[in-house]
Amino acid sequence: MSEHRKADYDYQTTVATVLSVARRAKHIFESSEAAEKRAFLNYLLQNPSVNGKKLDFTLASPFNLVLELTTSPNWLRG
Repeated sequence: MSEHRKADYDYQTTVATVLSVARRAKHIFESSEAAEKRAFLNYLLQNPSVNGKKLDFTLASPFNLVLELTTSPNWLRG
């Protein structure tokens, strides 16, 4: 039982952290120095590339899941 409680706590902590970072991403990015911005983008983005003046990227997990939740009105998996 204690292992399950710890896993539940760890899961809740991870979810809370991901949602907090996702909610504050703009502020975190705008208030950072260039090296911190680069590190933050490396944390959020997977395989970023520049195509002309356009940035192509895939969000890293679990941030991609947060983005997918925005299209679901009740946050339940389809």
